Amino acid sequence: MTQKRRNIRIDRLAMMGPEQERVDVSFVDGVNIIWGASNAGKSFVRKAIDYVLGGEKPTVPDEGLGYDNFLLWLTLPNIGAVTLRRSVHGGEIYKAKGHLDKVHLGSDGYAALKPSHSPQSPNVSKLVLTASGFRDAKLLKNERAEKSPFSLRTLMRYVLVDETRMIDEKSVLLQHSSKVTSEDKGLIKFLLTGIDGSSVETVRSGDQLKAAREAKIELLSQMADKLREAIDENQSEDDVRDLLTVAEQERDDLYTVLAGRQDELDNLAAEVKSRNLEIRTQESRIADLGAMMLRFDELARVYASDVERLSGLEEGGFLLQKFAKMNCPVCGAVPDYQDHDHGLADVEKQRVAVEAEIEKILKEHRDLKAAIQTALREVENRNTEIETLVEDKSSYEILLSAAKELEMGTRGIFASASKKVSKLKSLLEDRRLLASYDAERAKQSTQSIRSRQRAEGLDLNLDLTSNEANELSKVIKQVLTQWNYPGADAVHFSSTDQDIVVDGKRRRDNGAGIRAILHSAFKVAILVYCAEKGRPHPGFLILDAPLLAYRPAEDTRYGELDDDEIALRDADLAGHFYRHLHSLGGSAQFIVIENHKSDQAVVAPFPNIQFTRNANTGRQGFFV
Repeated sequence: MTQKRRNIRIDRLAMMGPEQERVDVSFVDGVNIIWGASNAGKSFVRKAIDYVLGGEKPTVPDEGLGYDNFLLWLTLPNIGAVTLRRSVHGGEIYKAKGHLDKVHLGSDGYAALKPSHSPQSPNVSKLVLTASGFRDAKLLKNERAEKSPFSLRTLMRYVLVDETRMIDEKSVLLQHSSKVTSEDKGLIKFLLTGIDGSSVETVRSGDQLKAAREAKIELLSQMADKLREAIDENQSEDDVRDLLTVAEQERDDLYTVLAGRQDELDNLAAEVKSRNLEIRTQESRIADLGAMMLRFDELARVYASDVERLSGLEEGGFLLQKFAKMNCPVCGAVPDYQDHDHGLADVEKQRVAVEAEIEKILKEHRDLKAAIQTALREVENRNTEIETLVEDKSSYEILLSAAKELEMGTRGIFASASKKVSKLKSLLEDRRLLASYDAERAKQSTQSIRSRQRAEGLDLNLDLTSNEANELSKVIKQVLTQWNYPGADAVHFSSTDQDIVVDGKRRRDNGAGIRAILHSAFKVAILVYCAEKGRPHPGFLILDAPLLAYRPAEDTRYGELDDDEIALRDADLAGHFYRHLHSLGGSAQFIVIENHKSDQAVVAPFPNIQFTRNANTGRQGFFV
């Protein structure tokens, strides 16, 4: 199973031209050495890599005429192979997926990247920092807690060290300035601990505060002048207060009258409402009586029908009885001598029953007529009551209309009185505001502002704590021990000097060669520390002239070799140096540039490119 890549690897740097053959140098994990003669293009390789990653435009030597684009192959964690292209004339950086010989609009994953860091737009800084595992961060710049964004340009001092920085006497924390700043301290603290200055609120500068004060004074003056225009100077504040007292009393009296008017209005409205309710009640009862009388009429018709039917039965019985005293139509016998029974007794009973039923129905009919008459009288009475209620309602409505007019008139007078009170109160408030504006303006005018502001309670020391410095010192000591550096046991990082101290001797107090090797050890130690602690780091480091102590004795540009530099040679520091860097190939990449003629036996075991500057021997330089 392939191990997941943790570091960025630079795979190749190339230059192209429309009429030129491509030139390139390739790199691998672990150590890569570019060495050989001076002015052959070794440092140009460093400058070109820096340029494609958003740095300053390098001066292309005469040998590079006709080349117009740089290509940089990278392998990024979690992303894989990418190619960056940038014109020698500047401008944006163009990215594509894969390791390509050309990057153009149709390339897979093509994107234009700004060379400078910006949170809003795609840029090469964000690409590299994100691939390295960094989050967005801000570094404190000063005691006012002004901050600068953490960017690849800020970080570059920890991944690329040129020859000038390698040997100078200034702190290893610096990039180009001459004095260690809060930003420099904040950067190393962020790398080692992940703590930045994002949570600290920025304090405005003295000039900003003074400008704000002057603007406030000007605004107060304008507001005060506007109030003065509205204030009658011939009227004192006491006069206004007296007028306000009278106006408030008038308003309160009117409120009492208005409340009475409103009560009267409510009572009259209640009377009208009560009459309307009574009228609806009476009308509802009349409607009920009307429905009842309709049912009574129907019942009267039923009674009449029943009486008519029963009268027919009664008349039939009567006739049967009348004809019963006649001679028998069958035998001719006279009534006195008729022995057979014709059921006349039953007919008589039926007739009597019918008469009784008719009498009963007639009685109920009389009762029904009486009920109808009662209902008609009730309807008449209720209609009379409705007429009375309507008259009462009309009277109350007339009174209500008049009461409304009185209430509206009183309310208008009350509103005017209330408005007068509000106006007088506003006049008093204007005078109060004017006094407060004048007082605040006087206070602001006499208030002093310190030219140098700082955030409350902000500790801008930002030095590494004792524990942090000790942990870093252990890794520096570990690195120098691997390099077989004489006296490595007495090495520590000094928070006072912000630099490496060996056995009490500050780095700047050594010769150029010792300063270079100690600077290299510090930058390598930062990379190793981040790898061991799981902290973000690009994982590659370009060192220009770290082994300056191995310069020829006749090379006096950096002073004569001192005893300490000679001791490094005797300790075979160069061999140990390369072996150690190469052993870190699983998690880091190093590109070492040496500007002197290295010992072939020392560099031979490792990937190396020699620029001979000799047409008859090997590769002359980067371009030839």
